[in-house]
Amino acid sequence: MIYLKKKPSGQGFGGKLFQGLITFLVYIFFRPKVIYADKTLKKRLKNMPCVFVANHRHHFDGAFCGAVLGRYKPWVLVTRKWFEKKKVGKMIALCRTIPINLEEADGEWFKTAEEIIDRGGTLLIFPEGGLSKDGNLGEFKPGAALLSAKKGVPIVPCANFGTYRFFIGMRQKLYVGEPIESDCPPDMRHSKYARELIAKAKTAVLEELDILENRYGKQVKNGEKAD
Repeated sequence: MIYLKKKPSGQGFGGKLFQGLITFLVYIFFRPKVIYADKTLKKRLKNMPCVFVANHRHHFDGAFCGAVLGRYKPWVLVTRKWFEKKKVGKMIALCRTIPINLEEADGEWFKTAEEIIDRGGTLLIFPEGGLSKDGNLGEFKPGAALLSAKKGVPIVPCANFGTYRFFIGMRQKLYVGEPIESDCPPDMRHSKYARELIAKAKTAVLEELDILENRYGKQVKNGEKAD
């Protein structure tokens, strides 16, 4: 069975309760540290329709970033295959999630995302479209930027940093960068402008990762600092 929410009509009590539990567990297990590029950014992002984008290294990223950015109530784009898993799919569907089919052309997620933006909501998208196999930042696909270009809302670049050490070791961190404004010229196609936007977003995430590596050390698989 596939558990899909066709419309972002909001969560019921059960969904909010489950999402709250996930957030609680994230803070207990991973002890998140959120770093804002500017001390005013935390408040400025409140009630601002936008598209958060972040690097993707681990299956925990969606739950972690969604929980840490919870004050902005982002809807997280999740590959459809997770919804096809009987138990996991049902739990994911309870949360603020949007399924996307990565195996073929899928316009449904974009329509749903537009509705969310129109209602003043936010999205969280991992533009690499999958996990990084070598830990390096992969190609950013333009979907998030196309949404930003078409709706005129900013992209907020975020760097997810750490190796998800339970209870002890380095805390998992999320660097939230300055919004990249979207103002597509009238004589430019949204698709072309989106390519420019997504390139800026990737550059910003790379710079944020450099900041975090210089401050906390390089990420390695075993969670320890590299020599």
